[in-house]
Amino acid sequence: MNRFFFIGLSIAIVAFLTSNFLLLFGEKSIISKELYVSEYEQAYTHTYTETLPKEALTAPQDTMEIYVQDHEALEQWLVKEGDAVTAGAELARLNESESEDQRAIWQSEQSALQAERSEVQSTLQELTQARASQDSSVSEDSNNSSSYPGFGEDMEQELRMDVNVSVGVEVPEDGSYASGIAQAQQRLAAIDSELAVVEAQLAQSQENPALISPVEGTVASINRDTEPLSIEIYNNEREFVTYLLEDEWHEVEQADRVFIQAPGIEGAIPGTVRSVSEIPAEESKWFEAYRKLGRIEQNNPIAFYEVRIAPETPLQDKMPYGSNVNAEITLDEAQDAIALRDGWVYDDDDTTGTAYTLNIDGRPNAVPVEIAFSQQGRVVLASGMEAGDITINEEQLHDYPGRPKLFMPFPSRTPDFNYAKNTEWRAYIEYLLAR
Repeated sequence: MNRFFFIGLSIAIVAFLTSNFLLLFGEKSIISKELYVSEYEQAYTHTYTETLPKEALTAPQDTMEIYVQDHEALEQWLVKEGDAVTAGAELARLNESESEDQRAIWQSEQSALQAERSEVQSTLQELTQARASQDSSVSEDSNNSSSYPGFGEDMEQELRMDVNVSVGVEVPEDGSYASGIAQAQQRLAAIDSELAVVEAQLAQSQENPALISPVEGTVASINRDTEPLSIEIYNNEREFVTYLLEDEWHEVEQADRVFIQAPGIEGAIPGTVRSVSEIPAEESKWFEAYRKLGRIEQNNPIAFYEVRIAPETPLQDKMPYGSNVNAEITLDEAQDAIALRDGWVYDDDDTTGTAYTLNIDGRPNAVPVEIAFSQQGRVVLASGMEAGDITINEEQLHDYPGRPKLFMPFPSRTPDFNYAKNTEWRAYIEYLLAR
């Protein structure tokens, strides 16, 4: 009898506990619950920046190359590598008997350069107008299938021919003119530089013919052996050159802020991105040095793009050409922004997500947030939270159909070593006695 009584009592107790457990924790339970949250913090604002670190090299802002076509025209070099020269300084003495022939060569070069400059300018203008016309047409009618809106077939063919002849770039069928325009602008700058050199030579006196420097700078190299003989001059204005990979190119823009750390210079040198090339970098001593410094290997061997960084203040004589520096390009910046720990934003897709905050009633709120970028283990928010909000990290909130009340540990503050060291012993005694 007693055995059946205890068996029945045990079954009743188990059934009672099970029913209460279901009523309390079941999915359809209406009994309010409390959830313990161990991780939380109060949001505060700060300025966050996303940067791209790069190896960079100190380079001249501009380079001049001066040629002498005939070996017999040159009598004697008057400078050597590393010499500083001023604008108008004599670089080499010319043979008087050969100077007329050399002058005729310079005059021919001047005429050819002026003609080429006019042609490239015309091509650049046509490309710019065609691109503007295309953009306008696309905005008005997205179904327009013409590659060159506003131009007939003859004009389209003429444009392609001009670009091929002048700057060596063929505009693709989809009407993307950016590459052709960029290369035309680059060629115009090169022509202007070459014209300045030739015009400087032609402006000199014919009584004492000499090869003169069109700019103030430093002699970089002299070709004394193979024709045409030449001398290369770096101008005194220095800047920095680095290179972007294909995936980095989309992140860097002209006028982005840059900070440079250089050996021997205290503090960071501020600067801005002066130019970002759309064309793969050509072989040069700067490009070769960059690849060796970075030890970069990638599948596409030509996907390197030159970036020129201009310092805010002149760097003349502060560092040698070719010196290696560390550059940090600022890609993004968020001022007075809130950043949460990595993993505290749920259901995120790199641009949006959800965060949990504590409301005044002690219950959680699911807050949609916009993500600016991630940095050093934190997710920087563009919007969604305000300073002073209590943010919560608790994955179990996803499993609760309602909004349970939360209870959390009291915040604790442990004095650091400096605080303890500067506290008198009497304070410790008083604290112990007060306990």
